[in-house]
Amino acid sequence: MSDQNNADDYDVGSVIRDRFRLEKVLGVGGMGKVYKALDLLKAEAKDRKPYVAVKLLNDSFKTHPEAFISLQREASRQQKLSHPNIATVYDFDRVGGPGTAVYITMELMEGVEIKDFIRKKVRPKKGLPFEEAYEIIKQIASGLTYAHEHNLVHSDFKPSNAFLCNDGKVKTLDFGIARAVENPLTGDVTKTLFDPGKLGALTPAYASHEQLDGEKPDIRDDIYALGCTAYELLTGEHPFKKVPANKAREKRLTPPYIKSLNKVQNIALRNAIAFFRADRSPTVTHFIKELEGKELIPRPKYVAKSESKLKYIIPTIFILIISIFGFQFIKNQNKNEAPIAEEIIEVLTDEPIIEQKQQIKTIQDKLKNGAKGPLMIIINSGEFSMGITSSIRKNEGPRHKVKIKKFAISKNEITLAEYDVFAKSSGRNIPNPKQKNRDKFPANFVSWKDANDYANWLTQQTGVKYRLPSESEWEYIASTGKKSTFWWGYDEEPKKAHCKTCESPFNTSEPTYIGSFESNLFGINDTAGNLSEWIADCWHETYKDAPTTGEVWAGGDCSIRIARGGSYASPQQSLRNTKREKFKQNDRLSRIGIRIARDLP
Repeated sequence: MSDQNNADDYDVGSVIRDRFRLEKVLGVGGMGKVYKALDLLKAEAKDRKPYVAVKLLNDSFKTHPEAFISLQREASRQQKLSHPNIATVYDFDRVGGPGTAVYITMELMEGVEIKDFIRKKVRPKKGLPFEEAYEIIKQIASGLTYAHEHNLVHSDFKPSNAFLCNDGKVKTLDFGIARAVENPLTGDVTKTLFDPGKLGALTPAYASHEQLDGEKPDIRDDIYALGCTAYELLTGEHPFKKVPANKAREKRLTPPYIKSLNKVQNIALRNAIAFFRADRSPTVTHFIKELEGKELIPRPKYVAKSESKLKYIIPTIFILIISIFGFQFIKNQNKNEAPIAEEIIEVLTDEPIIEQKQQIKTIQDKLKNGAKGPLMIIINSGEFSMGITSSIRKNEGPRHKVKIKKFAISKNEITLAEYDVFAKSSGRNIPNPKQKNRDKFPANFVSWKDANDYANWLTQQTGVKYRLPSESEWEYIASTGKKSTFWWGYDEEPKKAHCKTCESPFNTSEPTYIGSFESNLFGINDTAGNLSEWIADCWHETYKDAPTTGEVWAGGDCSIRIARGGSYASPQQSLRNTKREKFKQNDRLSRIGIRIARDLP
């Protein structure tokens, strides 16, 4: 037993860990073999179901410690999934000591892989009737949706990872295997660890082109794979003849419409297997509802750019997700503060996100007393599309192009300690005086006038022009020039910011330390959540006739001022880059703070 360290050392008749006797090969894949195994411990205890499935992974895994760590993490997460359409995982271990082969034990299922079902039953018929195919697709979708709700992306879904049991139930297995290519120390996906294809952990025919390019896993990768599988069940053929997505896009391949389906159903399939994430159905549920064929969930459309010689239209400009759940009240620290309601949110998905980090350069001016002023990040000139195009959120539109001049912005929200120096020198009251660690907490309970006066004071102290940012400058640095909904992407994600529904590890009844979360691509912290931030502009109801050069917009109602970015008390929907809130300029609220801009030559 001690000499058996490799996957190849085991076959039918072998015993793993003095417990699992391999009795029959159930399947062979790129990642290894699956066996029917007798759990000797269960057999001894007269368990009614003593058999399990053992997946013995190939030896490539044991040579990559990063893969083992990530795989263990994902297996642990899958163990917590309890759903009738997900195969239950029991254990994850090595056959011996460190560096030996890896195996996974899971429930034993009686039936046939969807892959074999398609090959033997579907393909000869050139597809299943919709009702029969939909029953299988719906069950797969149910399992994937449950996993996504628990923040787990499958990353290698394909027909061989779905199992049709003899009782008609469909179960999905092998969650998170392809996710093992993610560096467990940094969270980054990198090709320097190893090639997932060589491990059999990525199936090119069902992988999105983002996966093939090594990008971080996303639920829309699973939607692409599900769309391909659904197409196969309905036609007997892969939509792109098993050509990988990146090659299919280069060749401008377009799957034929399915004559047995109506227009809505065909569009639903096209949306699911779109080449770019931004063009795909945003969720599995969205895809399934459209596949029912009753109606499309409203989504404006645009003509795809040279993706096909055919003039087809892909719904990609935006997705409206209505999520009104009522009001979430917070404990007000100021009697003038109103409760925050969850919002109707528009997800901007008209182009893929290009994450190209600029070279981060900083400046820090000295004050007259020799102390350092706020740490500022230099923002190079650029152009972006500001706002949204929507009849629902009119005060966030119309969308318009804005050219931004080079300027600097504070890396963090101004801290209480930084503001205290100004308050003491100007004879003002110290805000939030009971708050400790004032060099770490952002300044709150400051009015728009307080914030503007602080900027003017910095100008006097340094001899260079400080000010509050214009609304267009703020949206540019918050979005980093992209059209995504949040600085990190299109979808709500846990633990990306400090807010009421962000799954923040900190107390959501108050702000937390500055810089507690990942900075955006410009290197700026807390543009989403923690505190909302005062803007220089007066309030305008819409962006009609707004300037296009990034400056502060003159006119408007100057008794009303703008705050951007959402706060600790906001639902995550309100952290979107385009969200605008209006307040009286003399309001001093617990959830509004300061971010400072600086002119540059």
